[in-house]
Amino acid sequence: MIIVVAAATSATAFQYGRTVQPVRQTTLLRAEEWTGEVVNSEDGRIRGCTVTPVSETEFTIQIDGNEADLGNFGVAVYKKITSDAKRQNFQGFRPGTIPPHLLPTYRAFAMDEVAREATIEAMQQNNIRPFEAARSDFVFEQVSIPPKPVKKKKGKKKKKNTDQEIVVEEQAEPVWQTFDTMQEALKAGWEPGQSFSFVATKCKGQQLKDVNMDASESLASLQNE
Repeated sequence: MIIVVAAATSATAFQYGRTVQPVRQTTLLRAEEWTGEVVNSEDGRIRGCTVTPVSETEFTIQIDGNEADLGNFGVAVYKKITSDAKRQNFQGFRPGTIPPHLLPTYRAFAMDEVAREATIEAMQQNNIRPFEAARSDFVFEQVSIPPKPVKKKKGKKKKKNTDQEIVVEEQAEPVWQTFDTMQEALKAGWEPGQSFSFVATKCKGQQLKDVNMDASESLASLQNE
């Protein structure tokens, strides 16, 4: 079995016990040696992110795949793990060949990895410092994927000043499908390169104070003196 570990933060950031991870200085999240970013936005921030507090240290995070385009990052993850796999020797297969029965496992890993990285990034962008084991504790629900384009029935158009008809094919507006689990979404045909929406529960961390808000309050108190 091939195990690929994404190094989202430095190993020195973790300590034993109920500790928290430091907030990263950059919002462009990259896994080690991977070229894909979590999102495509200019500032690296995830769009379509909703954070709902469950308690002081637990949150539910919803990522809208329409706004947060996770497709490129999914491709980067998938390319990395399949590239590593091609350097392995599988009995009964030529060097550089991945057994077809392993490809669904790699697709599942890519989807899971993208969701966990996006959730961590969303927490930190919202001033929530994840606990040490937070990443492995996430539970993903309500996973929505875009369907493959479906062509509409052919329509007919007439050329100007002629009686000749042109056949025009129009694509139907894609309707996203929602599933209870990632496994169901994968079975329905999700592929690396597609974005997806999801809800992450059991997101545990420490809510930090908004530095900008503290600065505004301090300035207001000085003005009142």
